[in-house]
Amino acid sequence: MRLRAITGVEQVTENSYARSFCIQQATGFFMVKNCPEHSALSLHIDTDDIRCHMAIHQRVRKMFDLDSQMSVIKTLLAEDAILKPGLEQGEVPRLPVAFDSLEFTLRAILGQQVSLKAARTLANRLVQTANLRTPAEFPDGLSYFFPDLNTLLSLPLTDIGLSKIRQATIQAVLQAVAQGRISLDANQSFEQFYEDFSRIKGIGDWTVNYVAMRGLGMKDCFPASDLGIVKVLSAIQGEVLKAKQIRQLAEHWRPYRAYAALCLWNQYQG
Repeated sequence: MRLRAITGVEQVTENSYARSFCIQQATGFFMVKNCPEHSALSLHIDTDDIRCHMAIHQRVRKMFDLDSQMSVIKTLLAEDAILKPGLEQGEVPRLPVAFDSLEFTLRAILGQQVSLKAARTLANRLVQTANLRTPAEFPDGLSYFFPDLNTLLSLPLTDIGLSKIRQATIQAVLQAVAQGRISLDANQSFEQFYEDFSRIKGIGDWTVNYVAMRGLGMKDCFPASDLGIVKVLSAIQGEVLKAKQIRQLAEHWRPYRAYAALCLWNQYQG
């Protein structure tokens, strides 16, 4: 999480996560701290509008995957010979989900075919270009808000360092969201989301699955074309697998294929 944090919007330490937010016309920041002695997380919200507290609380629970039935998921996946090496201290890893689905969607596009460091740099430039400053009383390190949809629609992307093709993809996605042709609500079928999102030029199988998984929190999507997953499964099977073969292999991990992907990523050595 620390390597992906947007400078000025998010702050990550060894045992805490903090970020600014603008939601339901309320602005503020929150901090989540790990309390290992209680096997719990603590949440502090700072805002002048308490009406947003429930929404923040629900989003944070989703971020850290606190409401999934992990015992059920463990029963299905933990004894699988392919996935077992990717467990974390014998447990299936929880599915981390972004605080804001639109923000994550843009970050997924920014991360297409570039390194993690380059993707983070592009996200930082996007935030700096929007220049939505937080109040002076915010903690050090939380100096920006991530731009909302209306701001993004009018934001010039020419000086961020994106190719014209990538700029066009981002603009097309923003327009589609604004016009209701794409929904970033998790309460839809993956099949519907895939159909709608993949219509956008520049959005392929990997991006659709990655956004569904990490942006919307859909538990049964599976990025079969992901390089790490391809390499891990190809090494296990002893041959280079195609995406179609990987999808067939992943069928018996339904309905929790996203968690299977996490176990496979944990085995990827780069």
